[in-house]
Amino acid sequence: MEVVMIMVFFLVLLVGYMLYLAFQVNVKEHTMPIREMKEGERFHLFFISDIHRRKISDQLIHSLMGKADIVVIGGDLTEKGVPFSRIEQNIKQLCKLGNVYFVYGNNDREVEEQTFRSILEENGVVLLKNDSVLLPKTNQSIRIVGIDDGFTGKVRIYDAFRDVKDDEIVIFVSHAPAFFSNAKKVAKPHLLLAGHLHGGQIRFGRFGLYENGSFQIKENSAELISNGFGTTGVPLRLGAKSECHIITLYGEVRKK
Repeated sequence: MEVVMIMVFFLVLLVGYMLYLAFQVNVKEHTMPIREMKEGERFHLFFISDIHRRKISDQLIHSLMGKADIVVIGGDLTEKGVPFSRIEQNIKQLCKLGNVYFVYGNNDREVEEQTFRSILEENGVVLLKNDSVLLPKTNQSIRIVGIDDGFTGKVRIYDAFRDVKDDEIVIFVSHAPAFFSNAKKVAKPHLLLAGHLHGGQIRFGRFGLYENGSFQIKENSAELISNGFGTTGVPLRLGAKSECHIITLYGEVRKK
């Protein structure tokens, strides 16, 4: 009986710790040199994905004020059962940081689509669905390309990149990183962003359902796969910390 009580005690401690990890706020910062960028030029974006049921706090927004030129939501802003009032409040919070760009995740389509789309439109969020936009008010020609979610939507990769010019700095956004290879077959994105995998969400050392999130620089491009901000299924994490990201693209100082 005593052994059982000890095991139950440690199990409760473990679940409490996993719950704590699930609601942590970890802002990771990454930098990426861009050859095509002017010397000394810098561009900052805030990337967040897989919010699901979480709330964006005032504390997080205040800590990021002035640090981002735009906000990119990499899908799964919501899921079934999340009230629309929370979705709208999260969007309003993110809009305080700058213009917001969004791609669908598979769970976003679990809510009533017309109401969801109306909330995005009323708050000025730019929905990228197999298309792209040239970012306004930037010294460089920076284009953000986004595709539909491949699980519940229809991806048209060539349509997404049809307006891309050779001299533009290209940021590619997909909910799932599986589409990175498709994007690189039709263009040369400088930055590729995705979430979806949650880093496995619950990992035991090296073992998990999916690989832990990462930021990798490869030649003149970088790939970010985020662990995501929220959780799905169970509100628990272990070995795959909740995260969101500030990414800085910059032009290197040229040697004279």
